[in-house]
Amino acid sequence: MLFAYTGQEESEYPEIFEKMYRQRYEIYVQRRKWKDLRPVGGLEKDQYDKDSAIYLMALDNDDDILACLRLLPTTEPHILGDLFPHLAQTGGVPRDGKILELTRLYVAPFKASKAVRDWLIGVLCAGMIEYCQANKITQITSVIDTFILRMVLSMGCAVRPLGLPQAYPEGNAVAVAVDMTLANLEAIRRSRGVSGPVFVRNRQEPARIPAVVRLPSASVPALMSVSMSV
Repeated sequence: MLFAYTGQEESEYPEIFEKMYRQRYEIYVQRRKWKDLRPVGGLEKDQYDKDSAIYLMALDNDDDILACLRLLPTTEPHILGDLFPHLAQTGGVPRDGKILELTRLYVAPFKASKAVRDWLIGVLCAGMIEYCQANKITQITSVIDTFILRMVLSMGCAVRPLGLPQAYPEGNAVAVAVDMTLANLEAIRRSRGVSGPVFVRNRQEPARIPAVVRLPSASVPALMSVSMSV
C-alpha cells in the first residue's frame, strides 16, 4: 500500500515523480499560497528534493498518488535546521543519522469521504513508522502547523514539542519530535482503522490500494489537503 522511493530514482520513475510535484503545486502554491516557493512549470520542487530524499507514497492500481510524504536526513541541509532553527528552543536542532525530518505530507486533492481521507493519513503515518523501524530510524522531527498538531495528537501519538509555536507568513508553526515506537504505531492503527503492516518493502508486490476513486480534473474542488511541514 505504501511504497518508498528515493530522489535518486526520479529518472527511473519520472511519471510518478511528476505527479507528486504537480500535486504539491496544487496544494502548496495554489491552495495554501506559500509565497516563498519557487515553482516552475506547474511543479513544486525545492532544493531538498535531492538524491538522499525519501518519498513514501500510497499508490492505487493506476499508479495515481493518493497520499505522500517526504523524509530528509537531518545530517544534511533540511528545513528545520536551515529555515526554522529558532523553533527548536529546547536543546537545539536534532541532527543524527537515526533521525529523519518529515516534510510535505499531504493527501492528494481527490473526491473521497472523510473516512477514506482519515484512513489515508493513518496509512501514511503508520507506514512511516514501519519504514523507520525497518531502517533503524528512531525519531522523526518536523515543522508543522499548529492545527496539524491537534490532528497528530488525536491519533494518540506521543509528540514532543521542541519549542513554542511561532508565526510564519502563512500561519503558526511548531517544531516537534516523534519517536518511532511500537506504541505510536499501534495508536495510529487503532485511531485510523489501519490494518498493518502497510509499508511494502518489495515494490513488485501487487499490494496497491484499489482504484475506487479517481483523481479529479482541476475543476473539482479538493476535499482534503494536509500539510505536515513548512
